Amino acid sequence: MPDEAEYRAAGLFDLAPGAPADRLALLEWLTAQGFTIAEMVEAESNSVLYSLAADRALVTGREYSREEAAAASGLEPEVLEAILRAAGFAPETARLTEASVRLFREFGVARQLFSDAEALHFTRVMGSALGRIAEAANSLFRVDVVTPMMATSSSEFDLAQKGLAAIESLNGVIETLGTLFRLHMIDATDRSRRARRDVGESDLVPMAIGFIDLVGFTSLTATATPRELLALLLEFESRAYDIVTDHGGRVVKLIGDEVMFTAIEAGQACEIALRLFEELGARSEVTPRGGIAFGEVLSHGGDYYGPIVNLASRVADIAVPWEILVTDGVADRVTDTYSVAPAGRRLLKGFDETVTLSSLVG
Repeated sequence: MPDEAEYRAAGLFDLAPGAPADRLALLEWLTAQGFTIAEMVEAESNSVLYSLAADRALVTGREYSREEAAAASGLEPEVLEAILRAAGFAPETARLTEASVRLFREFGVARQLFSDAEALHFTRVMGSALGRIAEAANSLFRVDVVTPMMATSSSEFDLAQKGLAAIESLNGVIETLGTLFRLHMIDATDRSRRARRDVGESDLVPMAIGFIDLVGFTSLTATATPRELLALLLEFESRAYDIVTDHGGRVVKLIGDEVMFTAIEAGQACEIALRLFEELGARSEVTPRGGIAFGEVLSHGGDYYGPIVNLASRVADIAVPWEILVTDGVADRVTDTYSVAPAGRRLLKGFDETVTLSSLVG
């Protein structure tokens, strides 16, 4: 094992005032983990010495070149590169491991059941979702561990140990993802069957599409701090997911200050919109508005497409603050449960004919 003098000679250890007090303990711990002085020097030059052990734990098994990964998986190099791009990685810089090779082999199996186009689309959906999860996990560690420790001048040795522990906990996270995916598959299958009960296996499915956004958010960005805006968006996201889920709907996506949701029944969509207004209306900085349409939509890749989706979005765009506009397809289905008031006929952008609208009364 290197001694203190060797660490000092490599520029890794300094006895001068202000130098990290636990640096020697960190260096000895990294040495015990199998790292060389050269590896530590490189990490120190990039200011990531404390994360050296965690970084290695994140990359499991040997690394492969693209050519080696293609040969080991039995895929053509161009197909492998297409998979990487679909998953969200630049082929030139992607770090490929044994786990990557297993993934590519699974894609080869999928090609026997599905077309390359559909398999790649599904890969894009997974890559996008998992990329966001990875960003969220990284943010979670930095916000709840790194930042507080830096603020209290905690030792870099403690930070290194916590970083390694966080990466080692990934196995539990991966198992949790598998469990959640299975639960979502059960839910998605059940929801699809209920939505298609009257149309069979048609590509089109009748569904309510809703959009709710926050009026005043754009102007708020000129005066509020980034942290204040983030707090508002996180609250909006939290309440949107909770309310939509509690009333049997599904959040399709959030786009800044706007949420798009679906519901099998028009009444569910109305209840979701009203509850969102009730919750979000407590904020004085912004006011909600929304639009709901009902009709046949195309479900693909976890998203929804078609004129009804565009109609719901356009209707929400013309609603005034505190107004939920609904189309006839919604109003006709909820008159026994909810009050609606005529809102006239409107010519909407992208539509050739005027659309009769009503205001949903809470």
